[in-house]
Amino acid sequence: MVLEVTAKDHATGKLLYQEKKEYFEIGLDLDGYMRYGAWQIKEIVDLTLQPLTTRHERFFITFPKEIDAVDLSVNVYYYLSGKKGDLIYQEKRLLIYEE
Repeated sequence: MVLEVTAKDHATGKLLYQEKKEYFEIGLDLDGYMRYGAWQIKEIVDLTLQPLTTRHERFFITFPKEIDAVDLSVNVYYYLSGKKGDLIYQEKRLLIYEE
């Protein structure tokens, strides 16, 4: 699962900020290194989002002073397998700054 936060200048569409947070399981070998092969994995570290739980994330963003409005979007993608992610949640907001 991937949480993606994007901020764009409302007037020009220029990308101002983008960050991703990934939630997944990590397989570790005896030395603590990340492994993918089932025969190498000796321990599982679970960094996934569990069903019916809520996790609060904070992203601190600083915009240039000349920006008056920002299009902010938050997308959550679910990856069953491979590189194709399905969009399962999306939230968009227009942030307007006044002096």
